[in-house]
Amino acid sequence: MMGKFKILVFCWGLLHVNLIFSQDLKKIPDTLKKCSFLDLQNKIAKHKFNYKNNNVYANTYLLKAKGENNIEEIIYGYSSMGDVSNNFELDLKYSDSAINMAKSKMPKTLSYLYYVRGHIYYNQKMLKNALNYFLIARKHSTGMSKDLNNSIDHSIGLIKNTQGDYEEAITIYKKCEEVARVNNYSNYLYYILGLSELYNKVDKIDLAEEYINKGISLKNKDISGYYYYPYFISNRGKNYFKRKQYQKAIRHLYSQLKIIQKNNDYSNYAENCFYIGECYYQLNQDKKAISYYKKVDSIFEAKNDIYPLTIKTYERLIDYYKKNKDYKNVIFYSDQFIKADKVLYDNYKYISNKIARTYDIQEIITSKQAVISSLKNDRMTSGITIILLGSAIVVLGYILYLNKKRTEKKLQKQERLFNIYKAEREQQLLAQTSSPIIEEKSSKKASMLPIDENVVAQILSSLKQFEKERWYLRKEYTVEMLATEFKTNSHYLSKIINEIKGIRFTQYINSLRIEYLLEKLETDKKYMHYTIQALSEFCGYNSVQTFTRAFTLHTKMKPSDFLKIMRNKYLNAS
Repeated sequence: MMGKFKILVFCWGLLHVNLIFSQDLKKIPDTLKKCSFLDLQNKIAKHKFNYKNNNVYANTYLLKAKGENNIEEIIYGYSSMGDVSNNFELDLKYSDSAINMAKSKMPKTLSYLYYVRGHIYYNQKMLKNALNYFLIARKHSTGMSKDLNNSIDHSIGLIKNTQGDYEEAITIYKKCEEVARVNNYSNYLYYILGLSELYNKVDKIDLAEEYINKGISLKNKDISGYYYYPYFISNRGKNYFKRKQYQKAIRHLYSQLKIIQKNNDYSNYAENCFYIGECYYQLNQDKKAISYYKKVDSIFEAKNDIYPLTIKTYERLIDYYKKNKDYKNVIFYSDQFIKADKVLYDNYKYISNKIARTYDIQEIITSKQAVISSLKNDRMTSGITIILLGSAIVVLGYILYLNKKRTEKKLQKQERLFNIYKAEREQQLLAQTSSPIIEEKSSKKASMLPIDENVVAQILSSLKQFEKERWYLRKEYTVEMLATEFKTNSHYLSKIINEIKGIRFTQYINSLRIEYLLEKLETDKKYMHYTIQALSEFCGYNSVQTFTRAFTLHTKMKPSDFLKIMRNKYLNAS
């Protein structure tokens, strides 16, 4: 299932640029200083499934391009940051930056950049937007390389595959596979894998097996052969399933589960589990089948993601528990089925009406209600039950009333805290207008330190530059690291920050980061829509918990409460 939103070869998904990572590396490592752009591209290709290494190589690429003021390579440098990011909002932000730069400075790169933007949307399953950008990329592709044109065509084929237009997708894939084979393109093996999957979907098992054998034979010859190998073996397992050779299917599918799980490829992991469950179901080994169906459900619960094939899981689970008269689980998995159906509809509603339901969701809802009614009839056979139920409703109403009051009080408290914060911040901004007085006080404090005046002056100057350049947004910054950059020792640096700034080093870094974020929230409304995770990464934190603690100490409010008040005050007023 390589076409399911996640697994893309190197040249796809490259523009997922992350500001935080781009700031991790400020200097090219000595071992990479002599590398050309081509050398770095080869290293990125070689390590395309090693995010940690690729972060270093992609950062180096971008720094080298900026150092040479090479506009074209800067654009592609931003693009090559893709595999180190998993933040949709930042991906779009830097995609916009690259496209805007390309429009005025390097229009010939627009086809590639629109193609990459399509995959940003594709990875989020925003398929209508993805298809739109793939078509725009195709429109701008005149004069571009065959490799890029081939990749764009294949991306359109991915959408066709997702739509259920398998025969049309096969036609596109075969053309792409032929072009890649003749020109020895690096993504040739990916096209082979896609065809082996598509032929299985249209029940042309012999052709599917032919492409599987071709892919496995290239395992040692292609740079990505070892990565794709588990998926070829899984596809062979699916072929065995269609041939009703269930034990062989189980062996092939199960043998690759751990590797696929290690790849964090939850969609293919879920599909393998579903097929293993189906094999045991056909072998009348219900308990084993249910254990694998439950794995599919656990992935849906964790990822809120489901596919047309694997949603059949819930029909199997409901039928099993009905047969065993376990009505509690019948109701539970009916609810899961209804939730999964909604997710499936939301993910695919804009693409095609060809993804037809093979089930009647209204029938599931009616069946669930019948089970609930039956249980009620069994239990509510006495006046005592009715009285207890009535009492429970009264108690529940009272609890809801108390919760409402509690919520109102909490909101009022948040409003008060926010108003206090605003008043204090206005005073701080007013105080900053008297900076000469502040600098005079700082100068007097500095003169009283038992440290050479030249050393103090040098450190203060470095701190000023540190704040101006916003180096504090780097992650995992320690006083030792900063002292090394300032060419001084950590004791002097800590002493000066303690005396001049009046706070410890950690507090100093936290205050700079949170102040920077507050400024952004006040001047650019789009940041109000960021998640807490995105905001914490944006201002240099590795941990949401650390960010939340620092933000709360600085503003006396949790970031979630702070954002809620800001949205109410500013967005609703606009």
